[in-house]
Amino acid sequence: MVAGLALSAGLVAVPAEASVTWASVTKVTASPARQTTDCPASVGFSAVVHLGGKGVVRYRWVRADGTQSAVKTITARGPKRVTVRDRQVFDGDAKGWQAVQILGARPVLSQKARFTVTCSGREPVYTPIRPLPEETPPERIRTAVSVKAAPSSYAGKCPAEVQFTTHLQVSRVPARVAYQWIDSAGGEGPIQYAIFTTSRSRTLSTTATVTKSTTGWKAVRVLRPHVTVSSRAVYAVTCDTGPVVATPSIDIGPFWNSGKCPMTVRFTGKVTVNKVPATVVYEWVNDQGVKGPSGTLSFTGQPGALAVTPYDYRTQVKGSVTLKILSPAAEPVTTWFGVICQDGNPVGAHGQVNEVEFAGNQADMCGPQRALRARGTVRAASGPATVTYEWMINGSPVGVTDSATSTGTDPWFQDVVTLGLQGHHAVSGSLALKIHNDGTISPTVNYGTTCADADHDIFVVHTVPDANPFCGNNAWVKNRAYFIANEFTGTADYQLIRKASDGQWQPTGAPTTVTFTGKPSERIFVNLPWPATQTEAGQFKLALTHGGQIYETTPLSYTVTCPA
Repeated sequence: MVAGLALSAGLVAVPAEASVTWASVTKVTASPARQTTDCPASVGFSAVVHLGGKGVVRYRWVRADGTQSAVKTITARGPKRVTVRDRQVFDGDAKGWQAVQILGARPVLSQKARFTVTCSGREPVYTPIRPLPEETPPERIRTAVSVKAAPSSYAGKCPAEVQFTTHLQVSRVPARVAYQWIDSAGGEGPIQYAIFTTSRSRTLSTTATVTKSTTGWKAVRVLRPHVTVSSRAVYAVTCDTGPVVATPSIDIGPFWNSGKCPMTVRFTGKVTVNKVPATVVYEWVNDQGVKGPSGTLSFTGQPGALAVTPYDYRTQVKGSVTLKILSPAAEPVTTWFGVICQDGNPVGAHGQVNEVEFAGNQADMCGPQRALRARGTVRAASGPATVTYEWMINGSPVGVTDSATSTGTDPWFQDVVTLGLQGHHAVSGSLALKIHNDGTISPTVNYGTTCADADHDIFVVHTVPDANPFCGNNAWVKNRAYFIANEFTGTADYQLIRKASDGQWQPTGAPTTVTFTGKPSERIFVNLPWPATQTEAGQFKLALTHGGQIYETTPLSYTVTCPA
């Protein structure tokens, strides 16, 4: 790789404020990343911010729909890392991404956590007029929640107060409900508790003080004893005093643009003002700092929105464009886009899946939220080139697409966007990378897991076969495994078991002992070689013995081809 051209796709280093020497963002994830469920539904987002010195770093969450969270700060007295979180509620089908933006003289965006929500139906809406049906033991306690905003629309002097009222219901008493408010800008609020003794319903409220014209929403998420979430309670506040507020927005189009490179990508947008008369001066700027179209908008009659001159940006790489308001002062808005150059693969670029690891949930590593994380690389013999790739799972696209670019002429490589796998995909399957330029697909990497949970002793095993095994004298096929235990001190035995296509399951080698030292989320990496002496196809799995029981991974296929 040409030195200094790019950072890892999972790590963004940026200049920060005050005396912090550096800040970076890693492990940007959406949970769950893909879900099909009754709506409304919620998606949680998290990222790890690393600070390399003393000072204050400002950051916010940015989203594919153009909205942003409130700006937040992290104060460091020395090197540290902090996990930041956000949560959004969706009343219908949704698809997009969220990322962390480190603010400063040169704002930098982290990798994107992509998500998809598909509504299979609608959760019933229970209100004081239509209460949740009562149930008796042994039926589990169900919950229902709804939220209203009052006023939902306000125009007048500011600050203004908007009251949000939630109606909580349970299917029987006594009950203790854990819940939290979710805010469009602030994300998750603290966990609170409501006690139900005689009545099966309670009405609770919170108040927001709004100081400027804005729109937003609040919802309530119930965590226990039955997970559910309310619809959004939407509100709009228009302050009719003070200076003109101009709000730019960029129309959301397709993220990916395909064709022969370089290509022209068109961006359209508008500016909204809170009062008239008003004059707004704007300009477009691309990610290279090059200015695009600019102009002046005159607002008369009623407050509202006017379209700006479209921006036709000619490019062959992914990037971003920003719509800035020069007068009056206003926060700019930025949109990101990708480019798929469908003009062949002259540099012979290819993808490679390098690693698949268990991500899990430290509080319950064997629970339903367990997941796998995959990493890979795009490589090419020369540049300059832009290579667009896509993750494939079990032979089908996952929906995670991005591009890698080199501007030099030397051999180069670039880490691809880290893939997070949730739900049934976290048990077993196969992964590959597809190069869009010419449609080639990388060698497939299979994976499988198993989980043993005896009291507090938790083990997870993940095996991956060699992508290119070979055979002959002293030739070995090397498999890999991760063992993960959470705060467990002790041992477990493991052994590789293999079956050729015309044979029986047979152990390979002697059982081996793995020792855990009691660390949180302790991970131990081992090699699992077996001799390859003939052309054959079959399956293999890993057996783990713990607490007198044997746990086995899902069988994975392998193929060995010996030279004639």
